[in-house]
Amino acid sequence: MKAIIIDDEPKGRNILLQLISEHFSHIKVVATAAGADEGIMRIETHKPDVVFLDVEMPGKNAFDMLKELGPIDFKIIFVSAHNHYALNAIKLSALDFLLKPVDLEDLRRAIDRLSTGSYASKQQVPHLLQQVQQPKGKLGKIAVSSVNTIEFVNISDIIYCKADNVYTEVFLLNNTLISTKSLKEFEDLLTPHLFFRIHHSYLINLNHVKKYIKGEGGSVIMMNDKEIEVSRRRKGAFLELLASM
Repeated sequence: MKAIIIDDEPKGRNILLQLISEHFSHIKVVATAAGADEGIMRIETHKPDVVFLDVEMPGKNAFDMLKELGPIDFKIIFVSAHNHYALNAIKLSALDFLLKPVDLEDLRRAIDRLSTGSYASKQQVPHLLQQVQQPKGKLGKIAVSSVNTIEFVNISDIIYCKADNVYTEVFLLNNTLISTKSLKEFEDLLTPHLFFRIHHSYLINLNHVKKYIKGEGGSVIMMNDKEIEVSRRRKGAFLELLASM
């Protein structure tokens, strides 16, 4: 697997290059670049399978670079020195993000995912660029990864998510999907969009709550008439959030 590292910081390039060289013999770093324009030239020359791409670079950032490249036929793992503003958009697009200094186990997990068929979707980068340009607070789409596919669904169409062992059932207005993401991953992604974990096994869209039934913890009736129990310890925070809407 041919790889290119694009990062304006020499230290960042060198650390990643060393980790890949020492621990991942099936990946060959064929080039590095210190910025977007140089990165575009390296990509056009070497036709990589994967690009490790720093988010913030002088002049053009990662998203400016991807817009110039056009159709993307390689996989991308984003890298940044801090929790970038686009982190949620990157994750909503089912793309990987590594924080500097890059941790070996985080890198290993990201590289392991490169071999799964669901990772290699040419729709992911256009989806990401749309998410980055979304006005703050506006709902977009989320990439729901299953064993073999990635499906892009409107966040507003999700009624609730239910834990199913290591998988998650995503209940939409018109159908249901089985995702390989954990419920915790969905919670991290969707909480900013008025979703709330009312139970160990359920994450609900507050916009689709039809009724709250009082009780020790109580329960909610969702728009599809599904009744879901509210755990006692989450009741207070749930009712407070509901009242603020």
